[in-house]
Amino acid sequence: MTVKRGALLILLVALIAGGLVAWNQYSQVRGAYDDYRARIQPGVQIAGIDVGWNTPEEARQKVEEQVVAPYEREFVLRYGDQEITLSPARDLGFQVPVEAMVTEAAGLSHQYDYWEGLRAWLPGQAFRLDLEVPLTMDWDEEAAVRYLEGLAEARDAAPSQPMIDVQARTFIPGRPGHRLDVELAADLVNEQVPEPTQREIVLPIRTLEPDQSRARIQAMLATLGPVMAQDPLPPSFYTATVPISTTGGIEGTPTADYSGPIIWTFPHFAGYTGPLTQTTGFFFDPGEPGYTFNVTRATTLVELSLRGGVTTPFTFEPDLVPPPPITSDLLLPPLKARLAEFPGVTSILVKNLDTGENVYETGVDHIMSGMSLVKIGIMIEVYLHYDGEVDTSTHEELLKMLGSESSNLSANLLMAAVGNGSSTAGAGKVTSTMRRLGLNNFYLCAPFRLVEDEGRQDGYARASQLSGGQLVWAANWTAGDWWLRSAQTPRYDRCVRATPREMANLVEMIYAGSHGEGLLAEAYPNVFKPEVCQEMIDIMAANDLRNMLGAGIPAETKLAHKHGFSGYGVSWGDTRAEVGIIFAPGATWLVSFYIWQDTDWIDWGINQPLYRDVSNMLYNF
Repeated sequence: MTVKRGALLILLVALIAGGLVAWNQYSQVRGAYDDYRARIQPGVQIAGIDVGWNTPEEARQKVEEQVVAPYEREFVLRYGDQEITLSPARDLGFQVPVEAMVTEAAGLSHQYDYWEGLRAWLPGQAFRLDLEVPLTMDWDEEAAVRYLEGLAEARDAAPSQPMIDVQARTFIPGRPGHRLDVELAADLVNEQVPEPTQREIVLPIRTLEPDQSRARIQAMLATLGPVMAQDPLPPSFYTATVPISTTGGIEGTPTADYSGPIIWTFPHFAGYTGPLTQTTGFFFDPGEPGYTFNVTRATTLVELSLRGGVTTPFTFEPDLVPPPPITSDLLLPPLKARLAEFPGVTSILVKNLDTGENVYETGVDHIMSGMSLVKIGIMIEVYLHYDGEVDTSTHEELLKMLGSESSNLSANLLMAAVGNGSSTAGAGKVTSTMRRLGLNNFYLCAPFRLVEDEGRQDGYARASQLSGGQLVWAANWTAGDWWLRSAQTPRYDRCVRATPREMANLVEMIYAGSHGEGLLAEAYPNVFKPEVCQEMIDIMAANDLRNMLGAGIPAETKLAHKHGFSGYGVSWGDTRAEVGIIFAPGATWLVSFYIWQDTDWIDWGINQPLYRDVSNMLYNF
């Protein structure tokens, strides 16, 4: 009994112990199964991410990291060369309902019988659920517009319109502005929010060009006209007081004796006696250039430059408008006025040998006393006689005849040389040659008068000088009363004569011949070659008596000339003349200038200033 009861007790204890063990195992299995059922069922995906076997918290974390995080990466917005960041979450209100998606995934899991699932789970054959919870997201699409409007307000720039700086004469080009296309940019942002791999956007920026139309440019440049336009000042004539040496003559030129009572033609010299220390110079102001501004041309320049991408300012300089040229119209009034001050007859021819312009002439076809000026014709005849080559002795006689001494003896010796020993025959040859050259009024009838001098070989001396430094001009001829005397028709020595025009033509022939041109070179090409004509010019230039035409020009200015004075007290009145070439810087002037007055003697104080003033005008013209 006791053994039986003990066995039963042992069995009972064993059963209880086994039951406890079995219950414990069952509880463990149920706990593990319940834990499995608390997880998301295998095969379930959220937004393409496998969350099976994951607890909701694990699934939530997994979705946040693998799905949501890429969508929440900041956008890089490129505004030109600037970068701006945009946070989808912060700026657009972007959100993904992760909690709801996980809840949905968990809620759809394990939709089968508990015990049936347990039986399948025990052998490791859990039910698989092929289910995907789709990704859903949400953001405020208008937020992109608001954000970009703020960006545009901060960064957009209006175009800088062109400007004109009148004082600086400068056109300053405008500069383009820029404006964000907010609507288009917002569309781009909203389109790329659901594209996590696209987080860089080049914002659409529209360039705003300034108004630089041709019409506006031209209107602006037109405002420069008043400051860039100025009429040129025309040339003008004026006089100025210039100093001369106390013995007369412009400084640097040979002087003449002005001592003693002098009668001056200028009103401001009236009644003046004594040495002259200053005189009047005649000058020509070339004027001042003006300015102009070509608006049309400047507009085209700016327009084309802007098209070519030029953005720097344009500073304009006006176009120079030269003053009107100095013409003879400016020279003639003072020249005529000065000539009109002489109480007798003036005969003058002025020609610009550089241009061929006959600037002025008056009375040049009067037949007038030839005086020593006809000695130029003797020189021509001498060179013709010797075929263009003269020896040293002959050259010396030419210098004496045509120089300041104006030697009558040399003239007679040279005429004798060409006249086979006869000066009279030589004079005839000179006359014939001159007339063949077109000097129809030229006449030299006899040798020049000489003053006897016992102390000189051949019994002759060179012509003496009268008071006032003037050389005697006289011919062996007595004037008669067989012409009509008139105060305005010059009378002349009938033995030695020519017109001022003819003497001018003769000198011009020599000048032209020095260039291989002209009648002299054409008539005698083997004689009057350029070097021969130049030699004759140099002989005339060696004449250093520069107190007539030479008195109004600087000493260094070349003057090839011959002077002539009529004798004192001759019956045909007094004549003074000079013909020559002034090689001035501005022009090469041919001047043939005669004055005549029905008087025994033209006062030197009238004669010299007149010639000086005329040459001074021409030199400065």
